[in-house]
Amino acid sequence: MGLRMRAVAALAAAGIAAGALVSTATGASAASNPCGAGYTLRHKVDIKKPLYGKEGYKPRTVGQVWWYQKDPRHSAPRVCAITKPLDTLVGKTTWLDVYLIGKDSSDRDSGNFKYYAGPVYVART
Repeated sequence: MGLRMRAVAALAAAGIAAGALVSTATGASAASNPCGAGYTLRHKVDIKKPLYGKEGYKPRTVGQVWWYQKDPRHSAPRVCAITKPLDTLVGKTTWLDVYLIGKDSSDRDSGNFKYYAGPVYVART
């Protein structure tokens, strides 16, 4: 059986006053690989949220989930993910949520962040 993994991310367009205000990275380090050495960016997926505009409610992109994979030739295969807000929200405290569910494990990170939620990791089996 192939990789059975599901990643889900949610992002609210405005910060939610819950939990501590946390910054996980500076602007410079947020631009580098948040998963660490050996991980390669494999895919980016837009997060859409219905927002009200001139045409009424319609889905608008509010952020992205970025998936990374560690090269299995050098270590045990692992997958990593982060959730990033739109560029216009980077640096502003925003509610972010990211999680990965693997066959035998899961990992989640959520709260108020300025740059991204995560990284979260699971083994790829």
